[in-house]
Amino acid sequence: MSIGSYKKWTGSQRLSVLKDIKAKIGQGLIAPPSKCSKCGSSSGRIDYHVEDYDDPLANLEELCFKCHLAHHRAEKADSGG
Repeated sequence: MSIGSYKKWTGSQRLSVLKDIKAKIGQGLIAPPSKCSKCGSSSGRIDYHVEDYDDPLANLEELCFKCHLAHHRAEKADSGG
């Protein structure tokens, strides 16, 4: 699996955090994402968005695929990239 950089974190740092989150979900330590915090959808793909990979569990946000993409597109546009 390949994943790109985000803000100051490399793809490999992000992938490590995301694997850890997935493991914690599997162990029952974190509830699986079930409802988008933006649009309220509970169907389709819902993932956790991590804003701070230095402290990823502090602010996990449940986002559906559509809202997750919109978040990253808006952030990219805001940064001029």
